[in-house]
Amino acid sequence: MKVFSLGQEIKELRQAVGLSQKELASGICNQAQISNIEKNNYNPSALLLNQIATKLGVNMNYFFEMQDSHKVNYITDSKKYIRQLIRKRDYVNLYPTVLSEKKHPYYQDKENLQFILWHEALCVHYIDKDSNKAFNILNEALQITHDKLYFTEQEIEILNSIAAIRREIGLYEEAEQMFREALAKMKEVPKLSSTAIEIRLLFGLSQLLTDIGKFEESLTYCEKGIKLCNESDTLYIFGEFLYQRGENLVRLGKFDEARQSIEQSKKVFELQNNTLLVQSVEENQERLLAYEANNSQQKG
Repeated sequence: MKVFSLGQEIKELRQAVGLSQKELASGICNQAQISNIEKNNYNPSALLLNQIATKLGVNMNYFFEMQDSHKVNYITDSKKYIRQLIRKRDYVNLYPTVLSEKKHPYYQDKENLQFILWHEALCVHYIDKDSNKAFNILNEALQITHDKLYFTEQEIEILNSIAAIRREIGLYEEAEQMFREALAKMKEVPKLSSTAIEIRLLFGLSQLLTDIGKFEESLTYCEKGIKLCNESDTLYIFGEFLYQRGENLVRLGKFDEARQSIEQSKKVFELQNNTLLVQSVEENQERLLAYEANNSQQKG
């Protein structure tokens, strides 16, 4: 993907209408200027650009609209690819992508720069294993835009990432506080664009509650997440919720229900062709069976 090129747009439009550079320049400027404009070696004035546009049969705003459209398409495709890598937990390929996009002109405005810093922080945590630096980048990202009465969805996503990293490094109390704060901030947003953010928050909190032994409460959040996935008709994190529910059921001694839930999660991951999570479930199934066997021996 490349930056919008005014010169290229003029060249392609000129060729489409069947004009040579000399014919386009006639009565406006000289051919050398048209050549330099098309090579992006010269930026035309508003007057000259208007004259070129008129001769090409378009309004001058055509070029600005094309630029805006190109930027929107570029950012949309780029963010989609980055989120796909996140979903696959492919931080190895994500890291160079993020560092490259961070330099791109389209990622220099506040919201897009915040997005790229957010994902850079995740790479720093998972690849460089530097959680302190990751926290600094995430806080920097938050400060870029947070000047409103309520948090934006992207800011809440960043809060979620901060909470998730805190959980992973064992800062459970701080992580729980952050997850609950993010859920509260989410409810203040006038209108959410999708349910994905709520699903991620519910899952993160459910994982944390399992970690600290609050199995019943974690189970409650798992059920909320599963219900939300069903209502939204999405498999996004659905398998993870099923597995997390199974984890809690095992800890609560409800082994039959646990096996059923964990097996359901495996089927979801197989449906998604997520071999990494299928393998993870299979490995953890052995651990949970051992837990069940040990529990039965203790009772016996």
